[in-house]
Amino acid sequence: MCVCLLILQYVVFELSFDKFHVNRDHIYRITHERYQEGQLVEKLATTFPAMGRTMKREFPEVQKETSFLPMECIFSAADPQSNQVTYRESRVFIVDDSFLEIFSFKLKEGTPSVMSEPNSMVMTESSAKKYFGSASPMGKTFRLRNHNQGLDIIATVRGVCKDIPPNSHIKFDFLVSKKRGPGSWSYPDDYTYLQLAPGTDPKAVEAKMADVLEKHTDKTKTSASKIVLSLQPLKDIHLYSDFTGETEGGNGKLVWFLVLIAVLILFIAYVNYINLSTVKAIERAKEVGLRKVFGTLRKNLLQQFFFESLLLNIIAVIIAIGMALLAHNLFNQLTGVNVPYTFWTSPLFWTVLVICVGLSAFISGFYPASFLSGYKPVEVLTGKLPISSKGIGIRKGLVIFQFTVSIILMIVTFTIYRQVNYMRNTDLGMNMSQTVIVAAPDPALETQGDETAFYQKLQTFQTELVANTGITSVTSSSSIPGQEIDWTRPYRNRVEDLGKQGNLYSTFSIGPEFIKQFNIKVVAGEAFALNRSMNTDSAKPTPYIPIMVNEAAVKSLGFPDNKSAVGQIIVDKNGSGRLFEHKITGVLQNFHQKSLKEAFTPIIFRLEDGSAIEYFSVKLNSNNISRVINTIEGKYKALFPASPYEYFFLDEFFNQQYKQDLQFNKIFGLFAGFAIFVGCLGLLGLSLFTSMQKIREIGIRKVLGASSVSILVMILKDFIRLIIISGLVAWPISWLAMHLWLQNYVFRINITPWLFLLPILLVLIVAIVTVSAQAWKACVVNPVKSIRHE
Repeated sequence: MCVCLLILQYVVFELSFDKFHVNRDHIYRITHERYQEGQLVEKLATTFPAMGRTMKREFPEVQKETSFLPMECIFSAADPQSNQVTYRESRVFIVDDSFLEIFSFKLKEGTPSVMSEPNSMVMTESSAKKYFGSASPMGKTFRLRNHNQGLDIIATVRGVCKDIPPNSHIKFDFLVSKKRGPGSWSYPDDYTYLQLAPGTDPKAVEAKMADVLEKHTDKTKTSASKIVLSLQPLKDIHLYSDFTGETEGGNGKLVWFLVLIAVLILFIAYVNYINLSTVKAIERAKEVGLRKVFGTLRKNLLQQFFFESLLLNIIAVIIAIGMALLAHNLFNQLTGVNVPYTFWTSPLFWTVLVICVGLSAFISGFYPASFLSGYKPVEVLTGKLPISSKGIGIRKGLVIFQFTVSIILMIVTFTIYRQVNYMRNTDLGMNMSQTVIVAAPDPALETQGDETAFYQKLQTFQTELVANTGITSVTSSSSIPGQEIDWTRPYRNRVEDLGKQGNLYSTFSIGPEFIKQFNIKVVAGEAFALNRSMNTDSAKPTPYIPIMVNEAAVKSLGFPDNKSAVGQIIVDKNGSGRLFEHKITGVLQNFHQKSLKEAFTPIIFRLEDGSAIEYFSVKLNSNNISRVINTIEGKYKALFPASPYEYFFLDEFFNQQYKQDLQFNKIFGLFAGFAIFVGCLGLLGLSLFTSMQKIREIGIRKVLGASSVSILVMILKDFIRLIIISGLVAWPISWLAMHLWLQNYVFRINITPWLFLLPILLVLIVAIVTVSAQAWKACVVNPVKSIRHE
């Protein structure tokens, strides 16, 4: 019961996401899919910034629309003591004036209309406390900067929002209003949501979206490239969405797997309880016989057994609730989700609980009572126990069911564990061990208009770090492994039609040391030279921009092989239509930029010139890591005093991508193990019943000279047969379930025979130990005592 309550509260919480929004049933997100020659090449949670406002203008079904752009910014503000404080904030949303009108985030101060003024800010209570303590933030100003996005504004706090509920797929710390414009049709950068009029058919709106797209852009006019926009209901986003760029993600499969496990645990537990109750009730046969002799009616016996069972169930529920409350925080740590206590105040919960307890008490009390009360008192009092073979087939069927479930759960658990372990330990095509990532300083804070001096400081920072004996090398880059590369360009092969729209390729700006430091193999051509200077104005030796590509990009660009790609020219256009030509100087072996759930990302590598540095990657070779990190911090603060210092370990950051899979593995494994344990109790109940049923047969066999071991083997054969049948039923079901689940991973394990054989072996061991313990007790009983009533 305790386990089921914990699972139930988690499931209810996961299903409650975004239900606090008043108009939740009418809110939809626009999703963006692009197909190249029939193949899906982009699956985005974002779309063109102009799409939403165009639909609001042209579609009467669209009541409201909003779009927002998440952004990491450096915040500067004066604290209550007038000291300048600076933080790097990652949960900043650049929003429009209708964001707070569509979404029902509660404001503690201010009104939704404050976002109608450009550069207005709404911050959460926790963020306000972080910067201003107990003082009111209203009217205070922040300076926000993001160098690569070209953002540098002064924003005024005009509202304070209550902290975002944990069951919201949209999570922010700051909202900053932007000036409304016509929007762009160039790049799908914005998250866009629509509020449709009640009664509107979203499919009908979807059908008209293609016409709007074709009217405003030429991206749907070629047969080679096609964009498909869809409307995704708000209620489906958390659990059932796997688009690139998700702001928040749950696991619908895990939720319903846990529901299934909870139902199985409860069902198996009550079946076992009935079996054990029946066995224990047999021990009360003489009591029942005496009661019947003294005139107790059958209905009175039924009432007695029912109320005993009801009392036992009520006590169990009280203990289960107490255990669930005590285990609440531990369960939250296990799931990684902060499930609130509000679940226990739900009237629906208590109604269902009362019904379940009453029903289970009736079933578990009625069967043993009717079983015993139907026997004649004379037979019971003369020593004949009320045991027959009646119902043994049902019991064996239930044991087969229980062990089929147990074997399936074991196979699933082993497969999940192997897949997660495979993803975490597979060679990624690069070496990121002992790598510390340091966020780059902000040029606007550090330059004071002197960019050359800033670039010199960047070089000085790298040079001084490399001089440290605890550091092997340092490189810079615009992104890091494990991160979605948000810089994309529409590259295409120069020999292709100039009018053809190129695919959007991830563009990765790297320092020349990057390839060697991460031990990425060059499979064709040459790596970038190590002797370049970090200077945006440096003269280029050729009219072409030197680039490198990975093997996935070679294939996507249409080159026959890696060697033939070297020396080729690819082109792209910026938003103004200016053409840029790039020469491929080398090809890198594919490495996993993202998790093994995804295919290799086609990447274009450009040489970092200092203008787009987001991160420094520092390779350590010291056992005294804390001392080296303190050295890095000291150098950073000395050279870049105005910028906030932040660092993290790359392997930990990369493995965050597997957080959901690890949670799935832990949660499923724990509760599957518990279901298996409860299933073993069923075996205990059946073995008790079998031992009592065969006690006279065992006595007679012993009198005729049979050994205890031979009798034990006789009893075990029946149970082993049941387990083998269970395995034969479980194998095809497990194979199908695991085959379908593994399709979610591009890189996955093979389903091997031992995954099916090991669970059978474990179940056999458990069965032999459990049954042997009960059967041995029957075997060592004095045979005269077992058969004397005959």
